[in-house]
Amino acid sequence: MLADARKKLASEAPKKAYEFAVVIPVQLAADDDALGKAALSLKEAERQLKQTDGLDTSAMTQRLAQAEEALEAGNAGQAIGLADGVVRSIVQEREAMDNVQRALRQRKKLISQYEDRDDESDWTERLTAIEQAADTRRWSEASELLSMMNQDLDKEGKASEEALELYDFVMAEWRILRNQCEAIGIKVEDEDRRLTEQTIAEAGDALSVGRIEDCLEQLGSADASMERLRRRI
Repeated sequence: MLADARKKLASEAPKKAYEFAVVIPVQLAADDDALGKAALSLKEAERQLKQTDGLDTSAMTQRLAQAEEALEAGNAGQAIGLADGVVRSIVQEREAMDNVQRALRQRKKLISQYEDRDDESDWTERLTAIEQAADTRRWSEASELLSMMNQDLDKEGKASEEALELYDFVMAEWRILRNQCEAIGIKVEDEDRRLTEQTIAEAGDALSVGRIEDCLEQLGSADASMERLRRRI
């Protein structure tokens, strides 16, 4: 821009030369301001990086070095972007670490949601994967695995509650119907009554170990045999 201003001046175009030259101080001041902001961003990232006990900071340290190189080269925007990215990563990792450590301190509560289920080993394997990620300070990964596990446990828990409500309803209906069967002489040896007793019992067993689909299937069979008994009564 300065060279262009000199050319305009040499070609006797002082107004154009002035227009080119007058913006140079403004741009230099803006660049100085941007570099100052970049230096502050790097300083904050360095401060945060020193307070990261328990985090894996290898990638963050590398990005901070790249930010310093960008600052030295006068690339304020890139330096700010890299430094601010380091700070965001630290905040995210720290939050993930706190979340995972809090959950692992309540490990028994987590286990209680799936113990005694038929698929207990699958849930244990998922918990082990979370613990392994935490042991190697891969906190974001551990937090994501924990979130997915909690979502699936909540889903299973809701399905179990709904199945339990249906089981209790069928049991209540069966108590009434069983008394009616006794009253008219339909004894335990009767095929429909025996099938009803059996399927309800199997539904309860399936529910107790978390086999929700099996439970619902058995309750459906029980409802069918109960309906046959009702028609006979």
